[in-house]
Amino acid sequence: MRAFMGKAFASELAALPVTLAWAQAQEVKLLERFVADAAELPLVAIGSGGSSTACHFTALLHRTRCRRPAQFMTPLDVLSLPAGLHRAGVFLASASGKNKDVLAAFDAAIAEEAPAIAAITLRGENPLGLAAAAFSRARVFTAEAPAGKDGFLATNSLIATCVLIARAYGFELPDLKTRLRDDRSGSSIFEGRHMVQVLHGGWGGPVATDLESKVNESALASAQLADYRNFGHGRHLWLAKRAAETVVVALVTPGTFAIAESTLKLFPKSIPVVRLETTLDGPAGTIDLLIQAFGLVARLGEARGQDPGRPHVPEFGRKLYRLTPPRVRSTVPAPIQRKLWALPEVSENDEAFNVGVERFLKAARAAKIGALALDYDGTLCAREDRFDGLRDDIVAECARLLRAGVRIGIATGRGKSVRDELQKALDKKLWPLVQLGYYNGTDIGVLGDERSPSKGGPEEEILTRAHALLAGDTWLTATAKLTPRRHQIAVEPKGAVRTDALAAHVMALLAPIDGAGVRIVVSSHSLDVLGPTRGKGSLVSWLRQQIGDGREVLCIGDRGAWPGNDYALLAERLSLSVDEVSSMSTACWNLAPRGVSGPDATLLYLRAIRARGGVGTFAWSEDAAR
Repeated sequence: MRAFMGKAFASELAALPVTLAWAQAQEVKLLERFVADAAELPLVAIGSGGSSTACHFTALLHRTRCRRPAQFMTPLDVLSLPAGLHRAGVFLASASGKNKDVLAAFDAAIAEEAPAIAAITLRGENPLGLAAAAFSRARVFTAEAPAGKDGFLATNSLIATCVLIARAYGFELPDLKTRLRDDRSGSSIFEGRHMVQVLHGGWGGPVATDLESKVNESALASAQLADYRNFGHGRHLWLAKRAAETVVVALVTPGTFAIAESTLKLFPKSIPVVRLETTLDGPAGTIDLLIQAFGLVARLGEARGQDPGRPHVPEFGRKLYRLTPPRVRSTVPAPIQRKLWALPEVSENDEAFNVGVERFLKAARAAKIGALALDYDGTLCAREDRFDGLRDDIVAECARLLRAGVRIGIATGRGKSVRDELQKALDKKLWPLVQLGYYNGTDIGVLGDERSPSKGGPEEEILTRAHALLAGDTWLTATAKLTPRRHQIAVEPKGAVRTDALAAHVMALLAPIDGAGVRIVVSSHSLDVLGPTRGKGSLVSWLRQQIGDGREVLCIGDRGAWPGNDYALLAERLSLSVDEVSSMSTACWNLAPRGVSGPDATLLYLRAIRARGGVGTFAWSEDAAR
């Protein structure tokens, strides 16, 4: 039994102006945060069917805006072989947010702890959005698009997704609704021809992907893709042998105009060519060509006497769609896997780490904890919420430990703003037990001390020289804010400047004083130049003096790998990470369940500490990390 599926393709094309206007008006801050998080990473864009086009498009956006490698993959690509997601940003596209393949790919991204994950869905509530809500590293755009569900082919959802993600990457788009075309002429060119050869380049690539998908999925023809130069490496033989069966579709953008002209003028005149051309460059050109490609599919449907949006779908096809993709579960415990990922080379030899984690857990459980040394941004609060105060559940656990007499030290790269936030969050009676290590631990004061942190510029002559070197660079002062303190210089990007590139530039500027004791540490949003004064380890030493012999300090942070700003803090013997780890087997262990990071992981650690009479014990269950 065969059944019609979808809705009239013409009605979907008619809805495009409304979709374009809607997508241009949506708030995209959530997606912009993902772009900022993924800016220093390669990107893997994952999707199936019509969403493949949006993923191809997103990969181009990332390559262009962030200058990082980016690749489109299907869910099965990700599930079948190692994809290196633990060192990549991951973008997923799914209009419904419920197909099994994209859900399995999302699970893989979480299991591999991709540093930044985002998805665009066009349903107000959907399984992908619900799954992502449990993980702070995942951001899912969910909204009800005005055109509703697509027919058999991705149309309005595809255009909406492309507009949304292009805006998130900071590209301005013109009023594209004026570029809709209703050109149904020329459908006779396809009569008797069942092969479509699509030539493309640059920003036309995603449109080629879309034509291949639509033409094949609707069974209107078979399609082959080649960029203009790859076509010259042998694929032209198809035209020489099968010209009578083939129509060439040439996708032309401003960037490929010259090569398209040179290529097409060499074709025999007997070969029919449909030319889709845009005068718009960049992402706007892609979207313009996509709309033109939709019209071409409509014309091809007319030639075949069928509606591309409402094909007959066989029952076996429905069953194929509903098959469950493979889900590969790692047999390596999450804490061990993180250490293996941190090694300088790929390794599956986990013997040292298996021994290391057992020794660490034994020591941590046996320790009499008298104080905690905690990083702030990314550990006690999410990075994007760092000026919004602490979560209630984090405050409750900190207050519980303080009331039990366990001291808490906060090691932060910031200054007075952290003191203000903690004073608002904690009962004033608890303030004497809270120490703050401002400016990466170089300026220590009690929470109630309104005179801390100290004001003024660098006290160390070497930092004065460092500031002069940095302030003399016009590019740096134009793109970053320099704030000199007593023992550090904060370098905060003013825009979307990659911190790794910024750190390299700063180190190059500081080369004249190399070896004089200046170093840098990097956070997710800035970097700090420190002098010879000890950093966050100073707070740990100060806490040890306060609690005396017989009790220990448990350190918790998020950036344990150098040059992260917690690398020294998490080199302490009793140290836990809520995100990045070093490759040391003796310290800096991340025990949290797969995919759990930041304040969510911190909360698990705090809840595992049983405290009484000024002494805490770390009652961690290994089952929590599996």
